Amino acid sequence: MRKLIRDRISLTTEEVSILRSYMTAITMKVLFNSSGEPYSTDYVKKCMKDFSLGYSITVCDVIKATENGIDKYIFFKNVSKLMANFKMTRSGPFKGIRFLDGRIIDPEGRVAACWDAIGEYLIEVINILNSTAKGDRSRVLVEMPDSIRALMVSKLWGMFKRLLPICISKTSWGLVAASKILFSVLPELALPVDNNQWKTVFKTVDYGDIVSLMANEIIEWEKQVSHKLNECDSNPISTLPVIYNVMAMKARSI
Repeated sequence: MRKLIRDRISLTTEEVSILRSYMTAITMKVLFNSSGEPYSTDYVKKCMKDFSLGYSITVCDVIKATENGIDKYIFFKNVSKLMANFKMTRSGPFKGIRFLDGRIIDPEGRVAACWDAIGEYLIEVINILNSTAKGDRSRVLVEMPDSIRALMVSKLWGMFKRLLPICISKTSWGLVAASKILFSVLPELALPVDNNQWKTVFKTVDYGDIVSLMANEIIEWEKQVSHKLNECDSNPISTLPVIYNVMAMKARSI
């Protein structure tokens, strides 16, 4: 394939198609199959329909809570709710954290430490989003200008690294927890990544690269199937990372 490109200036339409499928197959593994072909809209809709109702309800709550910005209370509430839904409060550094009767139970002060580490940066990101993003919030990841998306990816990667020392434990490097904390407060941009996804789907520890791949893959999928990804979710309150996350969990088992 490389020799073909090097030896000839132009490619036939068929060769361009083959090259595109090859590049897609090796880089995009969530919305495309192993042959580089996009999954059908019917398949994506089925995956969304089959997913946990409890997860969907919690994610809806998280999205609604951040509609008008973020503050310390919303941060504490969203993180505690989502971490419990992901079953990350049963053991590890976030053990015992919960939201109860309007109060946040934070036994070791981990959630407070996370806010101290990224609170000001998080507010800055949301202010940028509010000043630049237009239209449907669920699609802001792919509809913002490329330069703003690159800035957002850089900001997410910076906050992710600041969270790692707080999320690390004897049995975990903190990658999963850090990604899910960001998702709980930036559901339109951040992707919650579990252990198997880090190891078998994305195969990197660079969170910025994962978010960039997510955006690029969604854009390419929509181009090829001529359909908006968010329209595959019957839930009116959703975001692109929510749908991509469900598909990534399917990809890890294929």
